[in-house]
Amino acid sequence: MQDWLMGFVRPHLRDGILAVIGAVFAAGLNLVPPALSRLLVNNVLIGHQLQWLWPIIGASIGFALLFGLFSFMQAYLSERLGQAVLKRMRDQLYDHLTGLSYSFHDSVQTGQLMSRLTSDVQWVSMFFSSFFTQGTQVLFTLVFVIAAIAILDWQLALVLLGLMPFLTLMVLRFDHRIRPAFRAIRQQFAVMTTQLQENITGVRVVKAFGQEPRESDTFNETLDVLFERNLDTARLQSSFFPLFGLIGGAYGVVVFLFGGWQAIHHIISVGSLVAMSSYVVMMMVPLQSLGFVLNLYAQFGTAGQRLWELMQEEATVVAPAKAHRPQKVSGAIEMHQVSAAYRDAVRPALTDISFKVEPGQSVALVGPTGAGKTSVIALIPRLYDVTSGSVTVDGVDVRQWDPVWLRRHIGVVPQETFLFSATVRENIAYGRPEATFEQVRRAAEMAQAAEFIDDLARGYDTIIGERGIGLSGGQRQRIAIARALLVDPPIIILDDATASVDLETEAAIQEATRRLLYGRTAIVVAHRLSSLQAAHEILVIDDGRIVQRGRHPQLVGAPGIYRDVHDIQSRDQRQVLGGTAS
Repeated sequence: MQDWLMGFVRPHLRDGILAVIGAVFAAGLNLVPPALSRLLVNNVLIGHQLQWLWPIIGASIGFALLFGLFSFMQAYLSERLGQAVLKRMRDQLYDHLTGLSYSFHDSVQTGQLMSRLTSDVQWVSMFFSSFFTQGTQVLFTLVFVIAAIAILDWQLALVLLGLMPFLTLMVLRFDHRIRPAFRAIRQQFAVMTTQLQENITGVRVVKAFGQEPRESDTFNETLDVLFERNLDTARLQSSFFPLFGLIGGAYGVVVFLFGGWQAIHHIISVGSLVAMSSYVVMMMVPLQSLGFVLNLYAQFGTAGQRLWELMQEEATVVAPAKAHRPQKVSGAIEMHQVSAAYRDAVRPALTDISFKVEPGQSVALVGPTGAGKTSVIALIPRLYDVTSGSVTVDGVDVRQWDPVWLRRHIGVVPQETFLFSATVRENIAYGRPEATFEQVRRAAEMAQAAEFIDDLARGYDTIIGERGIGLSGGQRQRIAIARALLVDPPIIILDDATASVDLETEAAIQEATRRLLYGRTAIVVAHRLSSLQAAHEILVIDDGRIVQRGRHPQLVGAPGIYRDVHDIQSRDQRQVLGGTAS
């Protein structure tokens, strides 16, 4: 983990080194005022040598300016280092997350990922910025102060060093106890983020079922746990931090007792006693800051470990060394004895699936919910890998393709259409951002979407909400079809586009779908059998297996799932028409 974290620092190592140099010089210049005070007391106040007064004042001003310069250098460069680490880390984590396979994203909550990409990354950045500002200064101030005291009185320095083992023991004990506490906080914070994200995303469902009080109670319980864990950590910090100050106070008592006795017996001068007293006061500030530094280090260790664990996740779907990237894709698809299972699943999602689609032909998939239809279509663009068998496109196993290249030649219209919080034009042109407005409009016209888009407040420049809020389900589907049309792929996967729309909208979507599928290889998942009659082959899937196959007339005439569904839908349609006629 340390090597990985340092990898973000190395490109900006110069800033870190200069920040350390600034901290060292600032800590060293901190020693000057007590030394000047010693001269002032011994030479001016006691010795009445007034010629020392102005040089001492001038030196004080000069060293104060230098101290300010090096302090600025230290603070600015360490902050620049922290921000650079923050940017590079977020870039790498984002690329890593988007490169992970669907199986990973299926098993991880969005809120957990958001917590790591925001809060955890921020703590790592703060460590690299604030640690150089605080930690380096604490360390060098303690070293320089004890060295300065040793120069003035080596016996007193030995006494002060005798207290160091107690300080070291406290530091180790504090670190041992605070790390698990912070990890518990980070984990609970991720739980809270997940609940918040899910409740905001699903607020319409919450309101539709009147579950606001229950969700509020659940969220409050999560907040209570987070509150208690934060309180436990604060209690731990509050018990340790005063001890650091107590050690600083002990140093002061030692100086006044031992140093005062030496001054009375003229072993050291009064000016030296004043200087040593100032140095002890200077030690108290870094000792009190030591708690903050240890706190920051513990937060950094916890956050860094969580990020490192995320980086250890490996993509299961990767491009081979010599990936297949043909200039032209015809669109022939074949599955041969395919079986597949999801991550951590008890039973396989698909078993022994075999079929073939020639370029320009269409195959329809039907079956009950959870039968495995979506699993079949997910294997073609290689969103998941098969556990046995093979999936080929143009005769080449999809595992030999560059996955990104393959997916650019496959247009997908999902059942649950996702639209970005952007303009209508940007959503349609998502797969082909360089498309002209005329090309976007033409795709919208072919998708039967141009009419309702023109009626929007700003037409194609209308910003639609997250997930297409503000549009009906049928309108979102037609924008998704326009998006696929604009890309003009040789292969189309259509996942039940008319499952939850009215008959009028269904007719419009079916016309748009007909234009989308024309001349392309198509895999169509359908709920309504009326849209499947033109398919070259229909596969009936149940419990992850193909239980029937054929064309519409054959399947209607044979006993089985297909005819049962057909009879139910025909009866329902007659009832709807009868109700309309009455």
